[in-house]
Amino acid sequence: MSLRTFFRPLLAGLFVSAAHLAAAQAPAAPATKIKVYLVGTFHFNASSSDVIKGTKVDMETPDKQRELDELVGKLQKTQADKVFVEWTADRQHFVDSTYALYRRGQRPVGSQRQNNNEVVQLGYRLANRLNRPRVYCADADGEFNYPAAQQYAKEHNQEAVLTGALAETPLADTVGRRIDARVAAIKARQAPAAKYPGASLLAQFQRMNKEAADQSSMDSYLLALARVGGGDNYPGADLAGEFFKRNVRIYTNLLRAVDVQHDRAIVLIIGQGHVAFLKSILRYNSLFEVAEVLPLLEAK
Repeated sequence: MSLRTFFRPLLAGLFVSAAHLAAAQAPAAPATKIKVYLVGTFHFNASSSDVIKGTKVDMETPDKQRELDELVGKLQKTQADKVFVEWTADRQHFVDSTYALYRRGQRPVGSQRQNNNEVVQLGYRLANRLNRPRVYCADADGEFNYPAAQQYAKEHNQEAVLTGALAETPLADTVGRRIDARVAAIKARQAPAAKYPGASLLAQFQRMNKEAADQSSMDSYLLALARVGGGDNYPGADLAGEFFKRNVRIYTNLLRAVDVQHDRAIVLIIGQGHVAFLKSILRYNSLFEVAEVLPLLEAK
């Protein structure tokens, strides 16, 4: 018997033993999906890039600070392992350095505008309350050529369709009116949605994180913008497609940063218009599941 023949079974046995030992040493993964809490928000500083700009709200007033503490107290129940915010990865160094200052008690961590942002006022506050060492940037750049859709609509008598994507359907959009009538009949058969009186931050976040808000966001793209175009031209559908692509990139940033061996829940604080798209990405996912935020916000 040659030495090669003699040692071959021995080496094979050693490799199998090493593999079994490595498998035994690897920690058991949780047998549940990672919960993703998508917290839809408005932009505290308003927005210069969004189609709907919004209005800046001063979050440094004593009333708003109390309301933020109330809101974060609700979101703390997620027990999230990581908190993600709507800033792009190229700002991660800034987030790391300023969040470290925030953790040491230095609440103004940048310019007045930076400090008033929901990233700091809500994201940093929540991560600090959860005693997490880092806040993660999840946003991604994307193309959103709204002017092209506007130009096409103007040239093809579809301005009323485009207007209906952002506000009440104009009388000039007859197809939109018929869609509205059928949708209204469908909704009339459903249970009425809960109403949230007042204008506190908690009430605003309750409204923004209802299913109706997600539905309205998707309807803007699928029942209005998607109809802008004709023949081989799809400017409205292309807008929706590009926005979907941006949200897939945001999802990918979550996937890159999550600890798949240990994380049980994560929070993403993001503009409300993103939430429905991200939910559609997460609904049929073998690793993640959508965890609804509204029950936490409504809990006494």
